[in-house]
Amino acid sequence: GYWTSAKLRDWLISRQRYWGTPIPIVHCETCGPVPVSQLPVELPKLTGRCLADESDWVNTPCPKCGSKARRETDTMDTFVDSSWYYLRYLNVKKDGMFDVERARTMMPVDLYVGGKEHATLHLYYARFVSHFLYSLGLLPEKEPFKRLLVQGMVMGRSFRIKGSGQYVHGDRVQIVDAKRHKAIHKDTNEAVVVTWEKMSKSKYNGVDPSNMFEEYGVDTTRLLTLADVAPTSHRNWNSSTFPGVLNWQKRLWLTVQEFLNYRQSPPPTIGDEEFKRHDDYLFDSRNYYVKGANFNFNAAYQFNVVISKMQGLTNSLRKVPPALFARSLQFERALGDQLIIIAPMAPHFASELWEAYASAENRLSREVRWDKGVFEQSWPVVDYDYGLDLICQVNGAECCVVKIPRRRLEALSKEEVLEIALQQKEVEEALRRRQYAKFAYRLQPSYEGLINIVVPKGAEPVPVVNKC
Repeated sequence: GYWTSAKLRDWLISRQRYWGTPIPIVHCETCGPVPVSQLPVELPKLTGRCLADESDWVNTPCPKCGSKARRETDTMDTFVDSSWYYLRYLNVKKDGMFDVERARTMMPVDLYVGGKEHATLHLYYARFVSHFLYSLGLLPEKEPFKRLLVQGMVMGRSFRIKGSGQYVHGDRVQIVDAKRHKAIHKDTNEAVVVTWEKMSKSKYNGVDPSNMFEEYGVDTTRLLTLADVAPTSHRNWNSSTFPGVLNWQKRLWLTVQEFLNYRQSPPPTIGDEEFKRHDDYLFDSRNYYVKGANFNFNAAYQFNVVISKMQGLTNSLRKVPPALFARSLQFERALGDQLIIIAPMAPHFASELWEAYASAENRLSREVRWDKGVFEQSWPVVDYDYGLDLICQVNGAECCVVKIPRRRLEALSKEEVLEIALQQKEVEEALRRRQYAKFAYRLQPSYEGLINIVVPKGAEPVPVVNKC
């Protein structure tokens, strides 16, 4: 058979619970399964404490011989349903188990987000069912999920008496040395251990999200949750970090307001040469930050880096003279793209700013759907004439980075990329006239290309032939 796990044995799916999928079996001396024509079996409205007490439902004639029989009163483990529910989402209106044709074009799932405890529970069950359905020709691949992202937890600061280990409320603790995490109990002067742990009522370290929403708003709370740490890492929840996110939001709000003002009442102009220098800077900044944001949204799933990139783009927008606010297409593009990118993370904030942005006078861009909301805009992409990185490596060590316009880089064959790499002085020096054995090229569209040239260990330099 197919070995799957040292931990997973036979899967007992029956449960003595009302909540669950009925097991379509009647107990009869000669008959077993309920015929398919009588499916689905529906549970009755529970009037007693357990399903076995519902005599009108339990006692039933055998569908084959007509004699007295009893329905199975165990129900299936809810994991039986959750192990394939994602297939129903492909087309919930489709009769039957799931839409097989749509599954063949859309499966497997691109990203599975779940806790690490799923590794020995739900993931095994889902994979088991997926392998089974694949064996019947109903799915295109055995594995149901392409990638797993195990999210971290939001941790709360807890306080525990060092001697007894008893947890105490934070308001009963005096911080003596914040850097060294030294604290004492206000009433007894006992030493208190300060740690970050999973939020729990018994540890008095829980935070009511509604209080955060009331004080800072849903979007700011969400941005703070996503900022600073990767989704896979634990986040130590501390409301003192709110000012950083709030300051960025205020600066972005101010940028939109100044954009509106300068479009309505243009400031003094600057020289063409200076204007072009700042305009080119905005072109590079927009592409650099859009490139980083898209990669971390779609490939790395580092939403904290996306926020960092957008903060960097805000800084770039605020560095240029007012004349760029008033007359620069690149400024208009960069500001609009920033609002589109932050919209999935801060939808209310982005929508409010977009409504103001779209009301500007003397608009320049033909790409923006000015009469549509932020969620109806085209997603920002890197310009085709922007230079992307071609990273050249020899035996895994980086030698140099070559800038190539996106349009050309994405059109190059791997052989053409190799030729470009071999022409670089740094690659030539790393090879030291040794013959390479193979090479590998990987293109991350709209982000970068990477070529690695492999030289066998102990390879001797190719002798130089003198031509007479």
